Amino acid sequence: MNDPPPADLILCPQAPEGFPTDAAAQIPAPVRAAMKRIAAFSAATHDQLVRLIRWHVPGACAGDR
Repeated sequence: MNDPPPADLILCPQAPEGFPTDAAAQIPAPVRAAMKRIAAFSAATHDQLVRLIRWHVPGACAGDR
């Protein structure tokens, strides 16, 4: 476990663009709830990945949350 991970595994994740701000939609409550669950899962996974990268490369992903 002394070998560092491959460079492609320690790249800081880039957040995708959010929903357009100049559009509107009516989203049914069950779909909206699913979207919120997916967003929460994605945020937690992102944070976990950034912590893992920083464990291997201190100071990496500096502009991240």
